[in-house]
This record gives sequence, structure tokens and C-alpha cells, in this order.
Amino acid sequence: MQGRKKDFNLGVFKSETEFIGFLENTFTQSLKQLIRQTVKIMIKEEMKTFREEVHQLVGGLSFNGCYHRDMVGPFGAVKDIPIPRFRDNPAGFQPETLSVFDQQQDKFFKLIAEMHRMGISQRKVKHLAETCLGAKLSTARVGAVHKQLAQVEEAKINSAPLTDDYDYLLCDGLWTKTKGYGWDENRSVLLCVLGIKPTGERQIIGFLVARSESYQEWHELILSIKERGLLGKNLKLIISDDGGGLTKAVEQLFPGVPLQNCIVHKLRNVIGRASYKNRKEVAATAKTIYQQPDKEQALLAAKSFCRQWYLKEPKVVNSLKHNFLKTLTYYSFDPNLWSKIRTTNMLERELREVRRRIKVFDSSFNDTVSHQRYAGSIINYLNQNYPSRSKAEFTH
Repeated sequence: MQGRKKDFNLGVFKSETEFIGFLENTFTQSLKQLIRQTVKIMIKEEMKTFREEVHQLVGGLSFNGCYHRDMVGPFGAVKDIPIPRFRDNPAGFQPETLSVFDQQQDKFFKLIAEMHRMGISQRKVKHLAETCLGAKLSTARVGAVHKQLAQVEEAKINSAPLTDDYDYLLCDGLWTKTKGYGWDENRSVLLCVLGIKPTGERQIIGFLVARSESYQEWHELILSIKERGLLGKNLKLIISDDGGGLTKAVEQLFPGVPLQNCIVHKLRNVIGRASYKNRKEVAATAKTIYQQPDKEQALLAAKSFCRQWYLKEPKVVNSLKHNFLKTLTYYSFDPNLWSKIRTTNMLERELREVRRRIKVFDSSFNDTVSHQRYAGSIINYLNQNYPSRSKAEFTH
């Protein structure tokens, strides 16, 4: 059967070729910036190690700014790479990392490109040093390199200026084990906001590792997004769970923007309060509420559900009634968009990838700082893969 051609909305671009060229140029510039940072950090860490080793022989060595060098790779020149230097350079000392400027350059570019696509991890930094540079770094040095690189990755998300052309925001959180709060509260939550533009382009535009999903935590995250340029003048809808703190923060910072509570979260809460013997039937009847063709029919289905269960399952009925109307906001939009805008599933799919990668650490972090750092690396990788998605999903 012949495939159907998708409706491709190019937005401000005149052609698909121009759009692809824009993406390639954006990726290239981002990659060049990562190369500059990586070379500088690797050389500086190598120099710190050397300074500690020769301290008793030549005394203290101090850094004295940087000089600049250029590299020429398969995607063009990377200009003005800052190279740290000592004030009084010992005779014969030459950082091994400088080999990336000559015979090791091809390997270096390939490894950096892989780091850029897949996110930064300590294992990859160590592999880069050993495979490309022939230098074995200690665990502490690898950790120092990873920390600085991860800070650069986080800045790309939480510090980058934002435009005010987003149509939709999705907000949700992911709970993980994080030491440092004691035995009673050894958890933290990764709060995330995903933005969707008129072209369908979507990115996680801000995140925060917090102790709870309270109003204060969500307010801090959403306010930072607003201060970076997303004023909300073009926002059509904000999609979230039914958290009171998040709802209050959104209504305060983006007044007048419609709020859609995720129907999946609502159904989980409703079904979870049913007794075991009635759970399957409650689930089947509750789901029919959101299968109605319009808001009026959904309200009638909800009333019928409450009449059926208010005596047998009062907790179920109370759960459904709580902020129920906020789960029906999507009925005011184009029916072609309903399946996309009535849940936070799009963001939850990305959070599942974060959870999968966190399992490498036995699903636990030593503190919120390491959690924030690792989350930044993963989210930056996820954001790099968004442009490959369909742009027609939100262009109705």
C-alpha cells in the first residue's frame, strides 16, 4: 500500500532543504563549542596533576591565562580554542592532550561527536583520555572533568535564553533515591518542563532537582523559565498532573493560560482508590468518560459513573470529582490534537529514558548535586534528538 505523505509545516523556512540546513548548522556550532570546552578542561586537569607531582621539586606553579589555537576537522575549523598555560612553564613539559592538534585529531573528533550525541558520562571521558590521548586519569580526575563538562551541558538547558513562541508546556516530575536527607526522606524529584513550538519542535527547557513537588519548588523552576524569555504571551495550554503546588505556581505566573490536568494521572488516582474486587469494573467505566465525542457527553458520563459508585466506592468518586473539570480542557481544542494535549505522556516518555539510565547507578545518587549534574547530561542528549521527530503533530 502506498504510504501517505505527511503534512510538513516548515514555519519560517522556505523549503525542507533550508530547514535541514538550519538544523545541521545548529548542531555543528554546538559541537564546536563542546570541543572548545573539552580541550580546555582536559589540558587543565592534566596540568593540575603535573603541578601536584612536581610541587616538591620546583615549588608551586600558577596558571597564567590562556593562549589560543585552531583545529581543522571534517566539519570545518574550530577557532580560538583556549589552551591554559603556566606562568613559569617547566622545561620539557608538554600536555599530552595537545596531541589532538596533530596525529590524534581524527580519533578525537569521532569521540567528541559521540559524547555530544549520547550525553556525557565519566566512563566516556576516561575512554576519551585513554583511547585518544594515551593518558590514564585517576577516578578523581575523571570526576573533575565530568563535573565541569556536565556544568556546561546543564547551562545549555537552564541558562539559555528562550523565545516567547511556545504554544504548549508540559510539566511533570520523576522521583529517585538520593542520599543526604536521612533515612526518612532519602528521595528527591526531578522537576521538568517541556516546551512545544508551533513547528512541532520540542525540548525540555528547564529542570530542577528538588526535595518535593511543592509550590515553592515549582515556582522557582517556572519563574526561571519566564525570566529567560518565555513570557507566555503565545501559550495556548499548559499540561500537568493534578499537583496543588504546580497548579498554584502556573496560575500565578501564567494567569489566563488554560490548564489541562493529565487524564492518565487522573485515572491512576481514581482506579488506585478502588477496592480490589471492583478495580477492573471501575477502570473500565472510568475510561469511558474520556472517550466521549464532546465535553457535554463527558460530563454526563462522569455523572453516571458517580451514581454507579458513590455508595460502593466513595473514595473513588471523591477522587474523580477533585479538579475534574481541569481534565476536560482539551475538548476546547481541535479534535486532532486531543490525544497529544490531554496527557503528559510525551514528557513521561523522556523521563522513562532518564529512569532507565539512572538504573546504572543502582537508581540512587549520593546527593542532589550529582543528581542535577547527571540529569543535565541525559536531558541534553534527549533534547538533541527532538529535531528528528515529526513536525506535523502540533500544526493543526
